[in-house]
Amino acid sequence: MPHSVPPASPSNDGSGDSLPDLLADMSLGDSPETEAVERELSRPNLSETQRSPVLEAGPVEQSSAVFDPSAAYITNGSEARDTEHSIDELTRYVIPQQVARLQKPQRFMLDEAHDLYIQGRQFQAKWRIPENGFLNWIALLSGWVEFPAILLLNPSPWDHLSFDEMLRKSPTLSWLQKILQSMGLQLDDVIILDTFPMLQDDLRDDILKRMGPAGRDELARESFALTRATLELVQPRVLISCQCCTRPTNKRWEFFEEDNLAQQLCSSVVRARARRVRELGVNGHRLQVVQGMHPQYVIKRDTTQAEVLVELFTQVFRPFGAWQLRRLAIQQELRDAGATLLSLMAQLRHHIQRYEQLRRQAGGGMDGPVTVEHVEELRTQLGGWECWRSDGAA
Repeated sequence: MPHSVPPASPSNDGSGDSLPDLLADMSLGDSPETEAVERELSRPNLSETQRSPVLEAGPVEQSSAVFDPSAAYITNGSEARDTEHSIDELTRYVIPQQVARLQKPQRFMLDEAHDLYIQGRQFQAKWRIPENGFLNWIALLSGWVEFPAILLLNPSPWDHLSFDEMLRKSPTLSWLQKILQSMGLQLDDVIILDTFPMLQDDLRDDILKRMGPAGRDELARESFALTRATLELVQPRVLISCQCCTRPTNKRWEFFEEDNLAQQLCSSVVRARARRVRELGVNGHRLQVVQGMHPQYVIKRDTTQAEVLVELFTQVFRPFGAWQLRRLAIQQELRDAGATLLSLMAQLRHHIQRYEQLRRQAGGGMDGPVTVEHVEELRTQLGGWECWRSDGAA
C-alpha cells in the first residue's frame, strides 16, 4: 500500500473571505525566491521552449492534443510522455475524478514505519537539522491524498521554531492558510512539499562556505531525494508548483540544473498567467503540475499578479472545499442525530423505571399494556446499547 491512512477527523471549517479581502490582507516578509523570480522575468526563458525530459519518463514531446483523462494513470514510466494542457481542462476532467474518489478519502501521515521517515531522519542527522525542522516537514506533509498538493521551494527562515510559531511568522504559510480558509479548508487538509525540504538558505550558504560547491551540491541532491521519494509514495494526482527556481537560468539554484525532474517541477510567472498545466511522469505515476508562482512574489514584488494566483488556487481547490463543507455539515448532522438518540435512550430508561414502579404499586390485581417480559427485554437491550457506547467511547 503506498499510503498511510490512519483514521482522522476533518479540519474545522474556515471563515470565508472575498477576493479583495484576500488581496488586501496579505502580510509582508522576506523571501529569497522573490529576487530570483524578478530576475527571471528580465531575460529569455530557455526552458519554456526547450524543456528537458522527466528523469523517469521518455523524451519530452510538446503536444497540443486534446487532453485525454483516460491516460491519467500510466503504469509504465518508460512509455510516459510529457504533455501540456490548460487549467480549464484540468478542472473539467481531472478534478471531478478526484472529488469522486473522496467517497473513500485517505489521509496521509508520515510515521516511523515509512522508509521515507527513516530517510528524513538520516538526512536530519547528517546535516544537523534542528528537530523542529524535521517535525515541521512531517507536519506539512500531512493531508488528504486526493486533494491537490502544493510545492514550495525550501523551508521558512523560521523553520527552527515550533509549527504554530513558524506559521505565525511565515508570510508564505499565512497566505496559503488564508486562501484555503476562504474555501473552507485548513493547511492540514493539504499536503505541502518543499522542493528542498529542511534546506534553509542559511544552511545552504553555510555548507557552501565550509565544504565548497561539492558539499552544497550533495546537500541539495539529498534534500531533493526526499521530495522525489515523497512524490513516489504519496502519488498526488495534482500538484500546484509555486516555485520558479529549479531551472538552469536561476543564479541561486543553477548548480542543480542536471536534475530533469527538478526542472519539470519548476513553474514561472509567465506560465502561471497563461494558466498552463504540465503533465509528466514520476516513476510510472502521472502528475498534473499546475503552473503557479510563489506567494512571496505576489506579496513582495508584483502585487498585480496576486489576483492571478488567488484565482488559480480558487479554481483548483474550490471543489475540494465544497466537499469538505458538505462533510462537516453531515458530520454535524450525525452528531445532532446521535445526541437525539442518546436523549431518547435516557428517556426510555426513565420510563422503564417509572413503569416498573407503577406496576409494583398496582400489585397483582392490575396489568399494564406492556408485559413484564417485554419490559425486561427492553432493559436488557438498553443495557447492551449503553455498554457498546461506553466501549466505543473508550
